[in-house]
Amino acid sequence: MRPRVPTNNAVLPPLMILLLLVAGCAPASPELEDRTRVFEGAWFVVSYPVDFRPRPSIESSTADGFDSVFFASPDGEATFYLYAPQWGGEAIDIALDPDTERLAAMDTSTDGPITTTRTTITATNGAWTRSYVTEDDERGPTRWTIGWQYASETARVKYSAAFAEFQESLTQFAD
Repeated sequence: MRPRVPTNNAVLPPLMILLLLVAGCAPASPELEDRTRVFEGAWFVVSYPVDFRPRPSIESSTADGFDSVFFASPDGEATFYLYAPQWGGEAIDIALDPDTERLAAMDTSTDGPITTTRTTITATNGAWTRSYVTEDDERGPTRWTIGWQYASETARVKYSAAFAEFQESLTQFAD
């Protein structure tokens, strides 16, 4: 963000002008840069909180690297997830286990060639909730799934801003 420069007709001393220009070109603070790391999958790049532990899951069948990855919080209260293969496919590593989980909600909407499905799954013992968004684009056909699991409402609140940043950071590659 550039600093505001006075809009009245006051003349600024040259040193003040130089300081304003330098401040406007300064890189992000080290605190911001040190908050995340980058994980590069076979067909995507995503930023995740620096203290989370990545665990790659599904190997890509079309390139070196992985199509899916989990990121666990240091306290074990939250896990972020991403599945972003080159084309379509199934995120089999997050498939519902009917012995220990139940489908709490599922909603599907279509906007032109894109179908979005929102899914919420809960543990049958109430130990956690996981929520995912899957987007299918018939023009590719491409598919990606992003979501997270959290152990409690407190954990959901604690990690929701980090999850939003995680979601926003996703960049997919094209071949």
